[in-house]
Amino acid sequence: MASCGNGVALLNFYNIPSTPSFVGCLQDIKIDWNHITLENISSGSSLNVKAGCVRKDWCESQPCQSRGRCINLWLNYQCDCHRPYKGPNCLREYVAGRFGQDDSTGYVVFTLDESYGDTISLSMFVRTLQPSGLLLALENSTYQYIRVWLEHGRLAMLTPNSPKLVVKFVLNDGNVHLISLKIKPNKIELYQSSQNLGFISASTWKIQKGDVIYIGGLPDKQDTELNGGFFKGCIQDVRLNNQNLEFFPNSTNDASLNPVLVNVTQGCPGDNSCKSNPCHNGGVCHSLWDDFSCSCPAHTSGKACEEVQWCGFSPCPRGAQCQPVLQGFECIANAVFHGQSSQTLFRSNGNITRELTNITFGFRTRDANVIILHAEKEPEFLNISIQDSRLFFQLQSGNSFYMLSLTSLQSVNDGTWHEVTLSMTDPLSQTSRWQMEVDNQTPFVTSTIATGSLNFLKDNTDIYVGDGAIDNIKGLQGCLSTIEIGGIYLSYFENVHGFTNKPQEEQFLKISTNSVVTGCLQLNVCNSNPCLHGGNCEDIYSSYHCSCPLGWSGKHCELNIDECFSNPCIHGNCSDRVAAYHCTCEPGYTGVNCEVDIDNCQSHQCANGATCISDTNGYSCLCFGNFTGKFCRQSRLPSTVCGNEKTNLTCYNGGNCTEFQAELKCMCRPGFTGER
Repeated sequence: MASCGNGVALLNFYNIPSTPSFVGCLQDIKIDWNHITLENISSGSSLNVKAGCVRKDWCESQPCQSRGRCINLWLNYQCDCHRPYKGPNCLREYVAGRFGQDDSTGYVVFTLDESYGDTISLSMFVRTLQPSGLLLALENSTYQYIRVWLEHGRLAMLTPNSPKLVVKFVLNDGNVHLISLKIKPNKIELYQSSQNLGFISASTWKIQKGDVIYIGGLPDKQDTELNGGFFKGCIQDVRLNNQNLEFFPNSTNDASLNPVLVNVTQGCPGDNSCKSNPCHNGGVCHSLWDDFSCSCPAHTSGKACEEVQWCGFSPCPRGAQCQPVLQGFECIANAVFHGQSSQTLFRSNGNITRELTNITFGFRTRDANVIILHAEKEPEFLNISIQDSRLFFQLQSGNSFYMLSLTSLQSVNDGTWHEVTLSMTDPLSQTSRWQMEVDNQTPFVTSTIATGSLNFLKDNTDIYVGDGAIDNIKGLQGCLSTIEIGGIYLSYFENVHGFTNKPQEEQFLKISTNSVVTGCLQLNVCNSNPCLHGGNCEDIYSSYHCSCPLGWSGKHCELNIDECFSNPCIHGNCSDRVAAYHCTCEPGYTGVNCEVDIDNCQSHQCANGATCISDTNGYSCLCFGNFTGKFCRQSRLPSTVCGNEKTNLTCYNGGNCTEFQAELKCMCRPGFTGER
């Protein structure tokens, strides 16, 4: 077996170069039935031939980079490179062209130096973040016969006398995409990698010598704008069939076509998007390819930190809920109104530009005739009230000579919350019918006539909430939510001390300086019967009040009043009872409060002229004269009595009672003296 060397072409006898020499192994060679080996051929008859058949695996060391495929040859290897790589080991890329660097306008022109017939393939790598831009145009002396551009980030293609093709595939995501244009007889197809994106049926176009390929734009700016504008991004590895159309060839030998470049630079650098300081509110900019990102401080968001999350700063006073709105915030709360003393005045800040075509609010009250909102700027006016227990809406606006009025189908003064929306049925018209929605219950009430919008409220019009200029209707007593007019809130907290100013342009300002009581409860809390022991519950909207029966006190009438606290029993002990007390009197006293001193002498038994003396335990007898004993019925000494029933005399100690000259006298025994 013999192997032949380097495959160099040899000259034959006629000095004509032959095809390259065979490279490989030959075995069992016979000439005229004679075996030919290295041993039996003459010296000088062989070149680069040696015995044996040794072969090396050149691909074992994986010499092909960038995912290139290694092909093992006899004496070396060959790399089949993936696009856009090239070179012996696939280490180099075809140099990309940067279009639109720093928003410049540029393009590349290739003029074909040969004809390609009616079947060709034109492909390239594309990278962009822009939604529009011309990718390529093929032009002959008469037509731009093929145009491919980006439209809303999608590939679009057009030829004369054919409908436009716009594919679904989105290309402007900043990634590199391989797109291909395959021109066939009567048909042109678009591909992304190997995926067929669509085709158009078109006349058969033959690609002739002298035709021009424009990439990224056209010499005429106006024509370019009609085809998506100048491309901004990178294009790389353009190929016409298997021919490379290089933007930046290393030498004239590398370039099959000499390109004309206008404002196209080498490589694929991105613009320095942070140069213009795009991040707002103290955000830190990070440059990306043709783009930027912002590290936003707390409570900001958006691509450029332009959206401030105002509610994160807790800007609303206590008792209010922060509601994000476009470019700002509002403070939302339910308010408690107590008639004329609590009316609130609002007025536009003069910057409202939107159409005011609706008004939304919620309320609860028990009054049958109250005013909720009133605004007037002659001849236009707006009035919302409750009349005869039903919601009543009146409006005259715009150029209409007619006053519109709507009345709710249901009563609304039951003390429960009702949600109301009043809106134009055709908000895009200058005049329209209006409809009333209460608690989203159908059917809605719709007017029979049309009138204008609420735009007159923009023009320095006073808006009274909770009361108005109607003499025969009193102000609201009840609860009212934050009113929305055209999506703009009428906040009750405009002039609260320490309040953060709201940044949004469109506002209704609170003009009146009176503070509004907030915290109105959503439900009638008396429905839960909070008052105990028969107490009467009164809903005061922001809370409730219990009127307690006798004997009870406390917020819920839960406390039994101690009637003994004031010590009502003067001469006795007090026992507390429900709404009452009882006195246990000390001896000698009586009455409800033991205030009566009992007279024990009323039925005394003191005799013989004794004096009755009352005390706490009864009474005692103070005996008179010679009597003694408990009731003075016993004599102390012996005695005699003389006289009659009318006139008598008692003589003691044995004295003798005598009558002398019609006069009674006692004659005393020796040792005694005195009249008796």
